[in-house]
Order: sequence, then C-alpha cells, then structure tokens
Amino acid sequence: MDATLDDLVRGLARGHFTSAHLVQAYVARVAEVNDVFHAVIELGPDAEAIARALDQERLERGPRSALHGMPCLLKDNIVTLDKTQATCGSAALLGTAPAAEAGIATILRKAGAVLLGRTNLSEFAGFRGGQATGIFWPNMKASCSSTGSAISVGLGLAFASFGTETVSSLVSPSEKSCVVGLKPTRGLLPTDGMIPVSNRQDALGHIARTVKDVAQILDVVVQFDPRPTAHYSKPTYAESCAAVDLQGVRIGVVEHPGQDIDQPKTNAFRETHGMLTAAGATILGGVRLGGLQEYDLLPQRMKTIVLETEFKADMEAYILSLTKNPRRILTLKDLVDTIQSEQLEEYPARDVEMMLRALDTSKSAPDYTTMLRKEEYYANSGGFEGAMDRHDCDVLIAPAGSLALQAFAAVGGNPAMSVPMGFYPEGTKIRRDEMRGGLVSVAPGIPFSLYLYGRRHGKSQLLRVPYVFEQLCGAQKRAKPYFLPETDLEDIVFSNRKARHL
Repeated sequence: MDATLDDLVRGLARGHFTSAHLVQAYVARVAEVNDVFHAVIELGPDAEAIARALDQERLERGPRSALHGMPCLLKDNIVTLDKTQATCGSAALLGTAPAAEAGIATILRKAGAVLLGRTNLSEFAGFRGGQATGIFWPNMKASCSSTGSAISVGLGLAFASFGTETVSSLVSPSEKSCVVGLKPTRGLLPTDGMIPVSNRQDALGHIARTVKDVAQILDVVVQFDPRPTAHYSKPTYAESCAAVDLQGVRIGVVEHPGQDIDQPKTNAFRETHGMLTAAGATILGGVRLGGLQEYDLLPQRMKTIVLETEFKADMEAYILSLTKNPRRILTLKDLVDTIQSEQLEEYPARDVEMMLRALDTSKSAPDYTTMLRKEEYYANSGGFEGAMDRHDCDVLIAPAGSLALQAFAAVGGNPAMSVPMGFYPEGTKIRRDEMRGGLVSVAPGIPFSLYLYGRRHGKSQLLRVPYVFEQLCGAQKRAKPYFLPETDLEDIVFSNRKARHL
C-alpha cells in the first residue's frame, strides 16, 4: 500500500521478493475489494507468467529499466494486443479487436513492465456515467473518467496506473483517491491506439503514490519512446525531485472569481502558502487567465460543442479501424442503438444524453469553427501560457480543480498535476451530487488536493514544486480508506516459501 518505486526496485534487486510475488499480491488484493469499488475490469491471464520470465531475465541479464517486472494497470480505453479487451467500459464493444496496440503499451513492454490488467472508467471516458466508487466513504463519487486507475493506486492494487485526460480525467480522480496524478504536456507521451474522445485534445498520463514515482515513470517511458519526436536528455525528470528548497522559484496563485472554495480547502491552501514560502518560493497572488471571464459567460452548449463534435468523428474513425466488429457497429448512431438495446448497459437508468448531443454535430457547423478559434486564444495568450508570461511565473497553483481551469489546461496542452493537500475534518456535513445518483462528494476524511499547472514542455519546476510540497505536507500518510484489502506482499512471500518446504 505504501511501497514506492525505490522500495520495490530495492526489494527485487536484493531478492526479498520477485515480480511474480508482486503480481500474486496485487491479484489477491483486487479480488478482496473489487466487488466494493469496481476499480478493475479485467486482469491479464498471462501476467504472472510474464512476471516469471522477467524475473529470470533479471537474474541472467539484469533489469531493462526501473519498471522491469513492475505490475501496472491500464485504463480500459488504452488498446492492447493481448488476451484482454479494450472496450472503454462498454459491453457494446465486447468482442471487437483493434488493428494495432497503443504506443504506451508497446513502450511499457519494452521497458519490462508487467501489464497487469484494465481499470474501470466513466464509460466512453465521460460520455456516460461513472462505474466505480471512491475509497474514503461508502457510495463516494470517484470523479471523472480515470477513476479505476486512481482507485487502484490508492488501494495498492498496482504500483502505478496509466490513464487518459481530455478534461480533468487524471487529476480529479487522483485527488479523490489521495494519490498523485500527472497529465504531462500533451504529446509528450504517445496517444496513438486509444479509444478517443478527441484525438486533438486527449492526453496520456499516469498515477502513482508519490511525485518522485510519477517522475521516475516518466523518465522510463520517454527513454523507451521510439518516436522521432521523443526527446530524452539530462537532467532527467526524477532529478527534479532531489530539490530540498524552492529558492528562485516563482509560483503564481490562479484566481477564478466566483469559484466556491469551502473552508477546509481554504485553510489547507493557506497553510500551503506558508510551506512554499518557507521553502524559499516567491508567491504571487492575483494571477488571472485572460480568457477565463469570457469562457465563464459562454453558453454551456458552446463549452461542450468541440468535444461532442470530435467525439462523433473520432469515435467513428476508431470503429471503422477495427479488424473485428461482431455487432457491425459502423457509426455513432449504431453505437447508441446498441447501448440502448443491450441489457448490460443499464439504459435508461444510465443515460446517453451526451452521445445523443454528439450525434447532432458536424465539423462544418459555425458553432464548432467559432469555438475552435476561441480555444486558440484560450490555449495561448488568454490561458496559462499568457498568464505565466505576464507574471513571470514558473508554476501556477490553485486550491481546487475547477472545470474551467481544467478546460484551459486541456485546450492549451499544458501539464497539470494534483498532489494531496488535506482532508475534510470530523464533523463535516455530508454533501451529495444529486446529478450523479446521489454519490457522496463531501464527507469526513475525503481528501482534496493542490492543483498545479506548468508551461508546455517546462518540465523542471512543475515537478520540483510538488515534490518539495509533498515532503512538507505528507498528506498521503494520513489517508484512511474505509475498506482495505488484507493480503500484503509478505503474505505471498511467506506462503510461497512454506509451499516450497512441504
């Protein structure tokens, strides 16, 4: 549950346990809690055999990378060519087969990682409702589409997980599971081979327990990325996590007028200011994104028109690329019809409203082209890049991840992170999201995070700031999920030793 990548690398190197032991432990832990949280859709049947082969390779030739033999989980929209299926959480796509697997899956295999299985998500990455629940309160809202990926790390069901973000889908679930979520600069990690929302805006990222783990994973993935556009040079991302202070770093506090920040978050954010200042950072208040007020005043339809239009076009292109399509789904309309007639899809209890809106879109529509022009402004001078230029900031922070701020980071391709900051205290009044089936959104012990935003390809400070903050705050160590798996690594190791002596 608390193991870092460094811990696991040391244990494997010293022979305290094997990669096969890790797979056995994680599989046992999934079995103990998955009926409650529904975090994992499917486990790879060959994972343990692959781990054993990697154990042997370690003995004979040494590890390929820091991820050698490390079990990782993939979100169910990341396509692989193995015995698991990517269906974006939908029964409608069961039995389909892709033409090629995702670039990230190939990279992880080359680095020696074990692809343990698939995590649950809000179906079609948010175009239908969520299917997993949070770990800090019964029937808790897990938030946005990479829910299973975040829950799995929060419960120690895998060392790390990979997910995708179109808007907020990595950082927000990570907040709710008290883990670290990173959406790198869009395009830094390969996005080919994913079931899309928007090929233009989708980004690949990952979730782990600590900032250093996130940085080390990024180092390995970029190192093994075969794309001609991939760059890997010193200093590495992990070297950003050797910092002991923030001397010379300028941190801007993003203002979002009208955003409701409750008192526990306000108090924790005030303490965060003090920590960052004590560490030597210069804190600049009153940073505003130039286009944020205009965006807030837009009709809701304009805010969603681009993604709904691109979902239709890109999903249909993905469907047509399949090499196996048993239901003969050829269009988004076919997909919606299948969902509405498939009992496992739980329609109409779980609606298809967003998909129906997407049906009525076209890339030639004036609203779509108008909003694309606005997004160009929001991505540059009217967004995070412009704000950091005007205030000469290295990093921007916020006490909460409003959808508007997340949208600006998304259209700009800016990196975003969430790092645990605190918890709602005892006596907090329970609040429910009535729009999402009454799921609990606020309750005692539910975590919240510091949100950080950086410049495109500005790697050093975005990781340095959260790393120092994490050392000073240590919120992860205070996390108390309401239900935990019981099997631990030592149980598996001792059980295997006992079996060998019988």
